[in-house]
Amino acid sequence: MKGFFIGLSKLILGIAVALILLSMAGVATARYFMGRLSVLPPKPLYGDEMPTAAQVEPEAAPEAIPAAPEPVAEAPAAPEPELEDGAYNAVVVQPIGLVMREGPGVNYPQVGGVDVNEAVVVLEEPDDQAWVKVRVVSNGQEGWVKAGNTRRTE
Repeated sequence: MKGFFIGLSKLILGIAVALILLSMAGVATARYFMGRLSVLPPKPLYGDEMPTAAQVEPEAAPEAIPAAPEPVAEAPAAPEPELEDGAYNAVVVQPIGLVMREGPGVNYPQVGGVDVNEAVVVLEEPDDQAWVKVRVVSNGQEGWVKAGNTRRTE
């Protein structure tokens, strides 16, 4: 009878150890995949946003740090360009950004995109108020976006 209880206790202890090891392996695997999936992929680049070989700068070798930096005179601020008649400054308020098209409609091809909170100049608002022509301030690209997704700024 004593041997039966010793054998039974070894069986129960072995099953318990196996279950603990399996659960620890499952937790480690879950943490690994959660860590891998939490990293966002790089932002996609479209058409003319692709860097050319001339735009990509090779990394320079680190140089010695000078003892004291030389004072740099600040350049005068460039005056803001005058806006055309009827044009105004705005920012994109659509949380996912906007797709820019060659013309006012979804049947026109895409020419780029505009991120949320990016500054644009609204150049033209047709009478139907469905689409507006904009110019992106940062790169000067022009195109049409769906109306109602920008907010006028002062």
